[in-house]
Amino acid sequence: MKRPVLITLLVLALLFVLTGIGAVVFFAINSGFATNNPFDKRNIPSVVEENKTLKVDSEKPLTLKVNDTAGDVTVKGADVQTVQVKIIKTAYDSSQSRADAEVKGVKYTIEQTGNSITLKYELPKSMNFSNNVNTVDFIVTVPNEVAIDIDTNGEVNVSNTKGNVVIANDFGKVNIENIEGALSVKNNSGEVQATGIKADGADIDLHSDFGEINLAQASGATITLNSNSGEITLTDVHSTDTLNTRVDFGDTKYENGSASSLNIKTNNGKVSLTKLNISKELKVDSDFGEIELNQASAGSYDLHTNSGSINVDGAKKKLKAYTDFGGITIENAQSVTADLKTNSGTVEFSGSLGKGPHMIKSDFGGIDITLPADSKLNMDLKTDFGDIRSDIPLTVALNESSDKNHQVGVMNGGGDQLSVTTNSGSISIKSLNK
Repeated sequence: MKRPVLITLLVLALLFVLTGIGAVVFFAINSGFATNNPFDKRNIPSVVEENKTLKVDSEKPLTLKVNDTAGDVTVKGADVQTVQVKIIKTAYDSSQSRADAEVKGVKYTIEQTGNSITLKYELPKSMNFSNNVNTVDFIVTVPNEVAIDIDTNGEVNVSNTKGNVVIANDFGKVNIENIEGALSVKNNSGEVQATGIKADGADIDLHSDFGEINLAQASGATITLNSNSGEITLTDVHSTDTLNTRVDFGDTKYENGSASSLNIKTNNGKVSLTKLNISKELKVDSDFGEIELNQASAGSYDLHTNSGSINVDGAKKKLKAYTDFGGITIENAQSVTADLKTNSGTVEFSGSLGKGPHMIKSDFGGIDITLPADSKLNMDLKTDFGDIRSDIPLTVALNESSDKNHQVGVMNGGGDQLSVTTNSGSISIKSLNK
């Protein structure tokens, strides 16, 4: 019984295979698919342009929504009284005639209720999984005052509008220029470029899973930039509240700006901050990367990197800088309260110390401190393996613990406490006046 059953199954399987081969041959010979031949990989385009003009009440606010599953979206504000829509339809197929026929069947919708306009294109299911998808691009010219909500899968451009802008994009660059209002962008894969953003008391929120984020000439309340993989760059950006950036893989650069508080987080990348004015705390947390501050004024500093050097030029007030593997260099400090620590690296400090206590420590590395000659400090200097040298005279208290590797005393009559410790390395104190 088993053998006849097996033979029957083999025969049926053979017939099924032959039927499939015959179908393929038939369609190939007779051009059996009128459109969208799934076995033809040619991508011949056909493009059709259409134009629509929509009347709106120019005295009332306008709302524009665009839902486009395949296509680019451009919205431009202008001194106009109507909404002008250019629609560019593109279809692909294995021959020009088929593409021309298919583009006629590409459907989109325009819905209008008063001053609320919605443009829609939904990608239809296609049998041809080898061809490019059919697209509809919308190019819209609107009165300047308009609220915009775009959800698309393609490049997005918005410019010269007054009103809130919300963009959700799957794949493609997002470019925003010269808008007044809150801005929110979520891009799954593509660069985000925003320039000339005046959010005033509203927020700016830019996010890209895979792509760079560039924000320039912008002002707002809370400003947030988040990239999973891509560099973050801010230029001439001002926040009246908190400015937050986070990047998993990429550098962070911020130049010429201000904020109430600044929070920088990076898992792997260099942080460079230049010419900033932060009224409260400036905080940087990096897993792997160098931290560099130049003329970045803040109410206080909290800098930490697991692996990388820390370089600060021009710090004031309370300065905390910790690195697990890397050196610390502080230059041109002004009345700083210093809390500096590295597990492996040298520490170089140059400038004046303010209210103490102060702590400077390295587990493995030398420590060089350059201070004004008239600095008044209580000193506790200790090294396990190394020398202690000072160009500024110290009055050392003699006790049982005093030796060449541990000196406790005062400088210029004493003052705030400075503790300097290294497990392996020399301690050197120099005068700024030399």
